[in-house]
Amino acid sequence: MKTPLITLFLALLCALPLWANQAKDSKGLPKDSQGETRMLQQLLKMEPAGLADLRQTIERIEQMTSDEKEKLRKRVEELNQMRPERVKAMRDRFESIPREDREAMRQRWLNLPPEERQEWHQKLRAMAPEERQKVLKEQGFLPTPGNAHRGKKPPRPPEE
Repeated sequence: MKTPLITLFLALLCALPLWANQAKDSKGLPKDSQGETRMLQQLLKMEPAGLADLRQTIERIEQMTSDEKEKLRKRVEELNQMRPERVKAMRDRFESIPREDREAMRQRWLNLPPEERQEWHQKLRAMAPEERQKVLKEQGFLPTPGNAHRGKKPPRPPEE
């Protein structure tokens, strides 16, 4: 009984250096540091405005609950499944809205109670895209030139 245990112990002892050394690439760097290096190279190529946007995104993600992160993961997956021209059209529409307006719209949305946000989600998903745009504009969730929403509480979604 002692011999198999000693043999197993010696085999594990000999294999220990293999486990202790991380997998390395041809340059002798740990493989996970390659990703960090590539990321650092990309960050160094970015303009200051892009870095500021990235910082804001990271801060928003840090403040998210696990449920919010899961919803965002699903939304990103949906975007990955869309045709590239559809994603580009959505991105162009988003970027056409001035940053201050986008932030005001986002804050207005976040100020809604969770139940009301859920109610809006359900109603909006049931609408045709044109109808959805019209309702969002009428209710002040989309910017209208010279007509910013300044009320304390947003209106309720239309009843069906």
